Amino acid sequence: MNANTPDRSTAAAFPRYLTGEVVADSVALHWPGLYARRWRLPRVVDRFLVPATPEPHISCNLRGMAEFRERDVGGAWITRQIRWGDLFVTRSRTPDEVRFESPPGQELDNLSLHIAVEPFLTALEARYPGSGDRMEVVDFFGRDEILWPTCLTCAELLAARVPGKSPRVAALTQLFAANLVEQYTDVAAKTPAYRGGLPIRQLRKVEDHVTEHLAEEISIDSLAELVELSSSHFSHVFKESTGMTPLQFVTRQRITRAQQLIRETSRSLIEVGLEVGYTSPSTWIGFRRVRYCLSLETMPIHASSASTPSRKRQNRRNSTSFPTPATLISTTA
Repeated sequence: MNANTPDRSTAAAFPRYLTGEVVADSVALHWPGLYARRWRLPRVVDRFLVPATPEPHISCNLRGMAEFRERDVGGAWITRQIRWGDLFVTRSRTPDEVRFESPPGQELDNLSLHIAVEPFLTALEARYPGSGDRMEVVDFFGRDEILWPTCLTCAELLAARVPGKSPRVAALTQLFAANLVEQYTDVAAKTPAYRGGLPIRQLRKVEDHVTEHLAEEISIDSLAELVELSSSHFSHVFKESTGMTPLQFVTRQRITRAQQLIRETSRSLIEVGLEVGYTSPSTWIGFRRVRYCLSLETMPIHASSASTPSRKRQNRRNSTSFPTPATLISTTA
C-alpha cells in the first residue's frame, strides 16, 4: 500500500493514488462537471488505499470478475464477488482499504466516475429545495438497471473522445447527478462534525475564488477569511479535504490554466505567465513553471518577437533541468 496516499483527495487528483492503467480520461477532453476514467486493473492487487473525495463516486465494472475485499482502515474485511455490471456508489468521508484477485483472463475493466460538486448540489437543491444540505449519499453495492446503461453510454463517449463542449456531456452529467440524488440520498443521521475536512460548500467557495483570481496574489489569509477560519486551522482542514496545502492547490490551478492557454491560444509565454499570476518574467520560479507546462504539452512556444530571449539566454534556459509536476507543487508548500 502506498504510504503517501492521503485519507482525502479530490476527483482531479484521484488517479495518482490508484493502481492500474488509465486507458481513457475525461480530463483530456475537458468535460465540465464529470470526471470519468476507464481503468484496466491488474489481476492481483494485495492492498491499496482509496482516498475519500468531496465529489460523489461511482465505480462501474464493465468487464471481468474478481473476489473483492474492502474495509475501513483497521476494520474488518468485507468480501464481495464482483461481476460485470456491478456498481459501487459512495461519498464516504473516510478512505477505504481494498484488495482483490481475478481469475486468469478475467481482469477488471472499470469505469470510475466522480460527479463534480456543483452539478451534484444543483441536483440536490432541485430535489430537496432548502434542505439539500441535510442530505447525504447512501453507500451502495450491487446492480442498477438505470445507472448501468448510463455508465455504458459514458464509456462510449470516452472511447469516441467526445469533447466537453458537446451537449451530450452536459446531459450525461445531469443524468448521473439526478440519479444519485433520487436513488442514493437520504436525510443525514446527524449533523456532520466535519472533523475530516472542510464542508463541501466551503471547499467549492475556495476553489471558485482561486479560479477567479489566478492573475492576482492569493494568500492563505485571504482564503481562510472566505470560510471564516483562522489561517492555521484553515490550512489544516484544507489539507485533510484535498491532500494538499492551500498553496499547492493554487499552484496546481495555475499550472492547469497555463496548459489550457498554451493549448488553445497563441499568446506568448510571458502573457500566459502574467494571466496565471506570475506577475514578472524575472520571477524565475513561476516563469519556469509556465515554461514547463509547454514541455508537458509538447507544443512549440508561441512567443512574440518582443519577448524572444537572446540566443545566449535561450541556450542557458534550454540547459535548465526542470522539475517534475509533483515537485513543482510540493515545493510551494
